[in-house]
Amino acid sequence: MTRRLAVLARLATEAGARELAAEAGALAGRLGEGRFYVVCVGQFKRGKSTLLNALVGEPVLPTGVVPVTSVVTVVRHGPRLAACVRFKERDWEECEPRALSAYVSEEENPGNEKGVVAVEVFVPSALLESGMCLVDTPGLGSISPANSAAARAFVTHTDAALVVLGADPPISGEELALIAELAREVSDVVVVLNKADRVPDSERQEAIRFTARVLAEQPGRPVGPILEVSAAECLAGTGPSRDWAALVARLASLARDSGADLVRAAERRETAALVDRLLRELGEQEEALARPIEESRARVERLRAAVIWAEQALEELGHRLTGIQERLSRAFVEARDGFFGGALPEARRELVAAIRGEDATGPTLRKRAMERALEVTRRLLDRWREEMEPRAEALFREAMARFIELANGFQDSLAPMADLPGLPRLDPELGLRVRSRIRYTEMLAVAPGSAGARLLDVMGGRAWRRRAIERDAGRYLERLLEVNSARIKNDFEARVAESRRLLESEIRGRLRALSDSAERALESARQAHAEGAPAVGTRLERIRSLSSLVEALRD
Repeated sequence: MTRRLAVLARLATEAGARELAAEAGALAGRLGEGRFYVVCVGQFKRGKSTLLNALVGEPVLPTGVVPVTSVVTVVRHGPRLAACVRFKERDWEECEPRALSAYVSEEENPGNEKGVVAVEVFVPSALLESGMCLVDTPGLGSISPANSAAARAFVTHTDAALVVLGADPPISGEELALIAELAREVSDVVVVLNKADRVPDSERQEAIRFTARVLAEQPGRPVGPILEVSAAECLAGTGPSRDWAALVARLASLARDSGADLVRAAERRETAALVDRLLRELGEQEEALARPIEESRARVERLRAAVIWAEQALEELGHRLTGIQERLSRAFVEARDGFFGGALPEARRELVAAIRGEDATGPTLRKRAMERALEVTRRLLDRWREEMEPRAEALFREAMARFIELANGFQDSLAPMADLPGLPRLDPELGLRVRSRIRYTEMLAVAPGSAGARLLDVMGGRAWRRRAIERDAGRYLERLLEVNSARIKNDFEARVAESRRLLESEIRGRLRALSDSAERALESARQAHAEGAPAVGTRLERIRSLSSLVEALRD
């Protein structure tokens, strides 16, 4: 244990912050062994657990059709396959590795109702011998908010990141935001597109181009190439290897060339974070102890009432937000129907004019007619999207204005109720938080191109053949316009839903912080009441002394 961490653990123990002291001890343990964390993150059902299983060559992490991982799991090197679990109220306990699903799966431990704090799996993998630990996290956007919160909370322990994306759907707004956050905090971010075997080549390449373009714009710095893999095929020993060798080489290089630097950076970063947390803890204790006993009793009651009231208020705000989302959805449906009804005649006229301007005949004309249908459709759709984007933003801001006003009022009311400092206010101009992820479909499977159609293209009179091609191309254009305009509408609805979820998550996060603060203040007040005024004075002096000692650890 480093000297600073040893002192920090001792001071945390004396302050009654046992969990923080345990974290300092655990951090010292992993730093002493030269272990660093490569944290695997991404949307739920991206195949993160399967990917990690393939990397270590053992199916040690549970996988399944439904969202599985509900607890952060560290996979580290060991002489034999083994596992252990730590609970909130108990220390580490050994666990049969093949029975991990009882502790880490969403089905057997929904929302982590068993109170699992940490899980470690030991695997005799050559990839992990250097000290690299692969960390499996619950998927972002999980049906359980607690799971997504657990994944985000572990980001602070990330030394390097393995981001797992997919092609269907491509990168989400929440994944993009997380990559941008990781890119600011860690130097090594490896991006993988998993399940490459599930998507046709054309769609996969389109998704990769889209993801690469988005990543080039958003994180603020390059994050490297996107590696295509299929973890399931790798585990089964089937299919092409794709970029699997490049992924393993990238991780091995990271361990060989950057492992020591990552360990030193982790020591600086996490020790500083623990110092800040302990100082906040001591500050809260000092404030609670400095108040008169009667005032502390009254504050405890206000805190209890505030937390209950806050939960009720947030539930009411959620109902209002559902109504807002439904109104926006209706507005998008009306906008899409209006666009389709107006654009279809225009598109047909343009298509017919384009076909009649072609010199080709027969199958060549049919091919060009279908290409023209795609071009006309894409141009009209792009124009509508450009027109709809500011309108969608304005609709969202207008609809959310009342909700944000209520949320800010709820926060403003909560602070004085609980004698807490004012919370940051939500921006009344808050717009959509998620970028568009729309990808048009060319629907090649429904494009008229059968053997019968090709035969007709070389039979009959020239005028008759042109009319047949115009008819078929017109039907194809109508289907393209219908399906892709619905996709744009669905994209806007999905962005509203995800923006709503992110906003709710932010407010709930603030509420959880208030609840934690309330519980700590309550415990401090109870201790003060039990010890009496002289003991409170002595304790107050000791807390101030501890704060000075902790402050000295900053450097």
